[in-house]
Order: sequence, then C-alpha cells, then structure tokens
Amino acid sequence: MKKLTISLLSAVLSFSAFCSSAAELRDDHPEFHVVQPGDTLWDISQSFLKSPWLWPEIWHVNNQVDNPHLIFPGDVLSLVYIDGQPKIQKSNKLPNGTVKLTPYARQLTADQAITTIPLDAILPFLTSARVLDQDELEAAPYIVGSDSGRLLAAQDHKVYLRGIEEQPVDNYSFFRKGDNYLDPVTAEYLGTEAIHLGEGLKIQSGDPAVVRLKKSVEELRAGDRAWPTNDQQIRPVYFPRAPKNFAGGQIISVYGGVEQIGQFDIVVLNRGERENMEVGYVLDIYQRGEIIVDNIATQRRQDDDNVSTWDKVTESVMNQKQKVKLPDEKAGQLMIFRTFEKVSLALVLKATRSIHTLDNVKTPL
Repeated sequence: MKKLTISLLSAVLSFSAFCSSAAELRDDHPEFHVVQPGDTLWDISQSFLKSPWLWPEIWHVNNQVDNPHLIFPGDVLSLVYIDGQPKIQKSNKLPNGTVKLTPYARQLTADQAITTIPLDAILPFLTSARVLDQDELEAAPYIVGSDSGRLLAAQDHKVYLRGIEEQPVDNYSFFRKGDNYLDPVTAEYLGTEAIHLGEGLKIQSGDPAVVRLKKSVEELRAGDRAWPTNDQQIRPVYFPRAPKNFAGGQIISVYGGVEQIGQFDIVVLNRGERENMEVGYVLDIYQRGEIIVDNIATQRRQDDDNVSTWDKVTESVMNQKQKVKLPDEKAGQLMIFRTFEKVSLALVLKATRSIHTLDNVKTPL
C-alpha cells in the first residue's frame, strides 16, 4: 500500500484511443503549472482543459527527461504547441525563461508521484465496500461468538468464525447486511449492501477458527459475516474515459447518509459489469428536472371543446392539473472506481449544483 508504482504518461498514451472528442483548452488556462504536494492529475488537467477527463490527448512525453513516466511535486508542466496542437510536457523552464533549479541529490520514489484522482476519498471503499446477493450472504462464513462471552466485539478482541476451515487466507473483513438495492425504473433487485465492520487476522485454524480483530469501525456481534480481504482492488492510477454505447443510468444510493451529494462523495449506480461498466468510466450527472403544474395548459384543457364535459368536471372536482417535467440540468461529473455485477461505485469529481439519489448519469458530451 505504501509503495504504489505509478506509470502515468506512458500508460496515458496507450489509452488515448478511447477519447472520442477533441480536448479543448479553457479560456483562462495557464501557460505552466508547478506540481504541488496534494495535486492530482485530474486537478491539473482541469486547470488546462474544459473536459479534464480528456487529458490523454494533451500529455506529451518529453524525451529530454530521464524518466517521463512519473510526475512529482516540484515538476514544471508547460503548455506547448506541437504541429499546431496543444500539448503539456515536463520542463525545467518557466515561460519567462527562468530555470527552475532542483537539487541534484533529490531522491523521489514512485509512491511520491501524483495520482490520477484523490485516493484518500476512495481507499476505504476499495477493500471494504461489497455488494452481494442473498445467496452469497447466506453462504458466507459467520461469527458464532467472541472471547470471554462478550455479546459485542471490538478491536483486539477475538471472535470465533465458522465456515473458513478450507480457506488458506489469514486476513478477513467483516460485514453486516445492509439495504437492498433496487432499480428505480424496473424495480429489479440489484444486490444487497454489505456494511463494513472491521478487519481481522486468523490466529488459529479450526471450526470455529479464532480471528483477532485488528480494526473495527463498529462493534461486531454473532451472525455478522466475513470474507477474505481483497487488496487487488487497490490501484494508484485510473484512466478516465467515456463509455461507448452507454444507455444511461441513475444514482441509487450514497454512502455516508447525506441527502445532498457533493464533490468527493461516493455514490452507487444501477449499472454494473452486466452493462459493460468499467473502472475509469467518466459520466456526467444530470439533476432530475422537477415536475411542476402548468396552470395555462390546465385552463386551455378546460376551454377545449374537444374535451368532454364529463372529463372537465371530473378533473375540476378531483383538482387534477396538467403537469410538465422540466429538463434535466447538468450537475456534475463522476468516475467509476469499482464495479459489481449489477451496480458500480463512483466518486463525484465535480459538483456544480445539488445532486440527489435518482439523478441521471449519461455519457459526457
């Protein structure tokens, strides 16, 4: 985890074919950027581009740099034009001709290079978030009790786990059944949220096995489920790109119990691997247009000779009004960072207005 190898620019070039739109520079774009600690590739690209997810189109490998594949704090990124096209490349000169001096002895490792997006926002969800179906929940290993007869167990306590005697792994994550996810349009069952409770290390095999809790975010109890911890979901580099032939979807849930969704919140989409969703896909978020009463259309219907008197009286008595749905308004942008069979987890990278569950997601324009 502490040493994450990042190969940004070289991998970027191989993904540039996924970009279907020409990258446009912002009107107020800078001529250069000195990379700061905490910068992300998305942040930097956003300062140059109208659509930051199109960054593969403008990164240019500078052959004068010994290692062009890593971008570190202190590096100078300059905007240049090659064959008439804008490109961003690493440089040691500012546009005014000033040479930015860097101590020759500076030692930087790969894990100090900047990342694509703010990893701190998603790291807790890469190993802890799970969406399971009912059969998986029923068949999962479970806590049968804890040491000293405690009803609730927390960090450094021992729990007794049944159902893992044939599994060769030692690290386990603990979960409790959460809400069911349903498709807002079809009402199809999409899976059940598994609420993360903590992590543990098996210290004694058997049935039940003994597991010591290394970390707990909530107290555990008998009946809570366990799965082997999966670190393969952790990756330092994501390659934002637009999906092809995406029919659209909706935000169906948000982590953290908030009502209004903002930047860097984690949301659940009703589209997953079944719909060919992939890690790195960028989608625009559209706030659902309100349904409002159209008083003029209501009066016109009352005045319309082609509408029967019976219908007019019925609608008047029942106070039935003509209504219209306002257009959806673009509210932000998100990127998928983890997929399951029928749902995906996404990070909200940009929010220009309030975002709510059931808002729509579409391919970026």
